[in-house]
Amino acid sequence: MTNLSPRRRAGGFTLLELLVAITVLSIVSLIAWRGLDSLVNARERLQPEADGVRDLLVAFGQIERDLAQVVSPAFVPLSTAPIVVRGGAAAGFEMLRAAPTTEGLPSAVQVVAYELRDGRLLRLSSTPMNTIGATPTSELIETPLLADVQALRLRVWQPGRGWAPPEAASFANPRTGPAGLELIVERTDGRQYRRVLLVGSG
Repeated sequence: MTNLSPRRRAGGFTLLELLVAITVLSIVSLIAWRGLDSLVNARERLQPEADGVRDLLVAFGQIERDLAQVVSPAFVPLSTAPIVVRGGAAAGFEMLRAAPTTEGLPSAVQVVAYELRDGRLLRLSSTPMNTIGATPTSELIETPLLADVQALRLRVWQPGRGWAPPEAASFANPRTGPAGLELIVERTDGRQYRRVLLVGSG
């Protein structure tokens, strides 16, 4: 018996096979392009929101670092409270905090304040001072922290009483000031962000 081997086809592709392959590649390319376009559009939509959240986290982080370094009346004699909080239309707060240390230089303090002005949350700081109670020798340096802020609301923590607006708060020792601070930042788009921070936790 003789085995018949199949006819071997000449190498290469037929025109029909090439057309099918080009069509398949075109469809895959179209799907990939639509997917990439959707990713780019989503990124463009989310980028402003991501930037806003990042700016908010930076602002809250700076406030938290400042409050952690508020001078403690238990160690430093003060004639007034180390932090003064204002509510209402002029909401903001001012504190006396330990200045960042520099090697070879004595310890110092600085005045730091936060206030809302023209839709921006500002941080105002003095140059470091070596004497408690001294008046800053120059104007406070303004640093914009957060834009598009519509309102700033503050409450202070009263031991044994809970949260209260600054104008209604009372303390057994007025020189100590509040132990905690609640901030509510309302953006111009109506969104509100709340943060509770300790005072002098550092």
